[in-house]
Amino acid sequence: MNEIKSITGDILLDAGTNELEVLVFSLCGGWFGVNVAKVREVIRPVSTVATPHQHPSVVGMFNIRGHVVPVVDLAKHLGLSRPEGGRVGEGRVIITEFNSLRTGFLVDTVEQIHRMSWSRVKPAPDLSVAIAGGGGGAIGTTTGMIEMNDRLVQMIDFESVADAILVEKRLHIEKVENPDGVERESKRVVIAEDSPFMRQLLQDIFVASGYTRVEVYADGEQAWNAIQKGGAPIDAIVSDIEMPRMDGLHLTKRIKATPALAGTRVVLFSSLITPDNLKKGRQVGADAQVSKPELAEMVRLVDRVVTGRPIDGDLQRAA
Repeated sequence: MNEIKSITGDILLDAGTNELEVLVFSLCGGWFGVNVAKVREVIRPVSTVATPHQHPSVVGMFNIRGHVVPVVDLAKHLGLSRPEGGRVGEGRVIITEFNSLRTGFLVDTVEQIHRMSWSRVKPAPDLSVAIAGGGGGAIGTTTGMIEMNDRLVQMIDFESVADAILVEKRLHIEKVENPDGVERESKRVVIAEDSPFMRQLLQDIFVASGYTRVEVYADGEQAWNAIQKGGAPIDAIVSDIEMPRMDGLHLTKRIKATPALAGTRVVLFSSLITPDNLKKGRQVGADAQVSKPELAEMVRLVDRVVTGRPIDGDLQRAA
């Protein structure tokens, strides 16, 4: 087995401090980043085995300590062209774990881990056009940009990459039935989600299911500004955890610390619902936490939230 560098378990951030750790890596001459909370380890490239009908970006599978992991050529998936001479450096595989999936991403080099405030992560330009099959076009795969000295580091939307390759069928749900007759059309729901891919999916499924008063924001700061403006009472807030400018934990903490908003129910919907993050979510006052990409379960949970019904304890769980 090649030399393995462990990433997880070394860093513990406090809940609600609006901080993150970014693992910076290079690809085709550019600099990119991934939230360390999604990274299990970094290894040297390994031999892989091709499988039938695999996605064109997947170079093969390999077994690591009992887990079969697909390896994605990230440059190929993102449509990046390599400079003459091929890969820069000997290559590394970043093994991630989120949405109950482990995936390896082949990159050129891995630099180091940087700790910083989410306020330093600026939203990426919204280049999303449409979800595949919904009108053509490509979905943006960058969720944020960070200036580090003289470099611009792009935060990759790893969820959209993994979803497009591995779990596409789980995500495309037309609507969720309403057997309890919840008056969905009268309820105001605020959604904070930085991934253009997931943001569009959430909006589509909520609207198709009858929640026509849905407001969707690209990060926690946008959502917080909208919430502060007042207006009609908010029946439920659905928030991702990792987002530029203000993350979901800090957003939840602010909401619960504001007397006029403290009773507003907040649901964290994230690929980072791990046992440790469950504790952080409870510390900041989240009413429920659900792991991505359970879209139908999210709509049914919001049904319970907007009607004031109790939220079962088993809905607060890691995937």
